Amino acid sequence: LSTKIASIFRNSLSEIPVKLATIPPFLILVAPRHTPSKRSYRYIIPDRQIILDNDIVQLVCVKCGKTNHGQDQPHDFFSCDECYSKESSSLTISTTDAKVLCYCRACLTKLHKDRTHEIVNHTTRKIDMNKHKLNLFAVLCIETSHYVAFVKCKQQSQRHEWLFFDSMSDRIHNEKNIPLVDRVPDFDRWIDDAEQDKYFFEDLDRVRSQARPSSQKFDENGMRQLRLFRDGAFFFYENSSVNYQ
Repeated sequence: LSTKIASIFRNSLSEIPVKLATIPPFLILVAPRHTPSKRSYRYIIPDRQIILDNDIVQLVCVKCGKTNHGQDQPHDFFSCDECYSKESSSLTISTTDAKVLCYCRACLTKLHKDRTHEIVNHTTRKIDMNKHKLNLFAVLCIETSHYVAFVKCKQQSQRHEWLFFDSMSDRIHNEKNIPLVDRVPDFDRWIDDAEQDKYFFEDLDRVRSQARPSSQKFDENGMRQLRLFRDGAFFFYENSSVNYQ
């Protein structure tokens, strides 16, 4: 009946199997479809946050090139600023924050053994990918040729609000479309209810069977919830913690 877009993303990576080569500044996830007009899932919950853990991002040892991809590969990777500063001139890896600069355990152990007298104190840390998070900032919803969007707008003091945009909210003399932009103060609560209430989508199904989302029989919240969970097609995420200069 329903699933989360993050679960779809993780499952697709494991089935291929592949991992992301870098930490992305933005990520666009697309709802899978059986046919151009039929989605694979009746309802999709947009996760407000996706953690880029080791199952999603590929770690590569800058020394030997080993990765965390595959069961026979090392899964513990470490960073050492002192070792990297000594070797950076001989390495060809980009220094952008989007790349996770790290060493596998074997290479790090050998480096520390060889540089015992060069570097007294090594600042060694195990790579923790859980600090890298992608935050939802928009959902584009499509019903036939009718597009609407939910967009997160940032305000002062790190606060934000969700807005609903509909380019075809109404028409003048059946000729010109009238757009609509409106606040959606309950957006976060809708996500919470969808995740926690096991009857949430059964109730939405009853609403869905009554009429199309454009019908006047729908109350405003019911229509918008249906557009979000039933018609969500593209899910936009951003990483605000990484410098991509």
